[in-house]
Amino acid sequence: MSAEATVVNPVSGASVWIQTIDAIGYYENDIPLGVLEYDFTDKQPRRQGQSNGLLLPYNQAITTPRLPITANETSIGWDVVRRAIGGTLDVSVFTNIQMQVGNAPLNFTIMGRNAPVKIRL
Repeated sequence: MSAEATVVNPVSGASVWIQTIDAIGYYENDIPLGVLEYDFTDKQPRRQGQSNGLLLPYNQAITTPRLPITANETSIGWDVVRRAIGGTLDVSVFTNIQMQVGNAPLNFTIMGRNAPVKIRL
């Protein structure tokens, strides 16, 4: 499984770099579906020997590459995903994002409830 997202930098006049994303998705708030752990600093081209992560220029929509999700292959969670293939599934997601704005490191924790997610093969 994989996920992608379209994100926009809301910080006027500053570059924002997404460095890591750690997330877990739940169905009906208690059935774990999968885990996403991605480090953009390891995957992006390096400048001067170091990568800051995925650059988000101000006021531009950027779509992430497909990010791998490790599925929770319990019988309940896997069955929920399998039945939703070709449709959508309401997923609650707990996400921790490490980013950098200028030279300042920031950590955001976001909880989204019942976000409609397209399930495709």
